[in-house]
Formats: sequence, C-alpha cells, structure tokens
Amino acid sequence: MINALKHAFPPDRSGAIVVGYQSNHADWTLSVSDDGVGMPEPDLAKAGLGTSIVEALAKQLDATIHLANTDPGTSVSIVHKAAPSARDEADPLSPV
Repeated sequence: MINALKHAFPPDRSGAIVVGYQSNHADWTLSVSDDGVGMPEPDLAKAGLGTSIVEALAKQLDATIHLANTDPGTSVSIVHKAAPSARDEADPLSPV
C-alpha cells in the first residue's frame, strides 16, 4: 500500500488503490492494486525497502508474490496455498 501511495501517483495524477483479500479455508490471497503510472522497466527497477519487506513477509508466511503491470497501474498479490493435508483438515467434507 505504501509503495502505491509513494510511486503510483505523481503530484499531477490522481487514481485509485484497491486492497483485496480472498480466502478458501487455509488458502488465501492478499492483493493491492492501483491504476497509477505502472512499474518501471525491469532493468531500471531495483528492489527498495518496501519490496524487501513484502518479500520477507511472504517468505515468513510460506507464500508467493505475484506482480503484474496492469496498464495502467500495478497489482501485487501475496498468495498462500496450504499443503494438501492442511486443506483436507480445514475442510472435513473434502473428498478423500
């Protein structure tokens, strides 16, 4: 969220930031999307403090990060998929 506030909207541009959360038992996704200026070209981008914090958080949560240039804007999601045995335990009606 802070990266979207800092980088997506220069002083002459307004826009929207959307925070979303979806869960299905032990699986979940947390996302932050904006309709701002988008991500810089990959060779120009270097990981800053915000990116490092998100990467560390995802690692601690055993989750993955999904980045997308949504033209306009950027979408960042942290996705956690539970191990199959955890999914089975979370849903007692799940087929065996």
